[in-house]
Amino acid sequence: MNKHSTIPMSAVKSSQITHVGHSGDTLAVTFKSGGTYHYHGVSAEDFANLQKAESIGSHLHKHIKPNFKFSKIGDHK
Repeated sequence: MNKHSTIPMSAVKSSQITHVGHSGDTLAVTFKSGGTYHYHGVSAEDFANLQKAESIGSHLHKHIKPNFKFSKIGDHK
């Protein structure tokens, strides 16, 4: 679990992202650059689509970032 998030996180294979997690309607994403962000209003279906995407980073940039508000939780670098 990411120490800066109460959402359980799982490691992912991505050139941009190290961990993702989902709880309620919040998606948590930790980037290799060191920041963790919470995206608000993300459904379980949206999270499942992210997890099964061929490229998690590309899916996040195309489908999550433009459609959901987010807040930066912290820097972990």
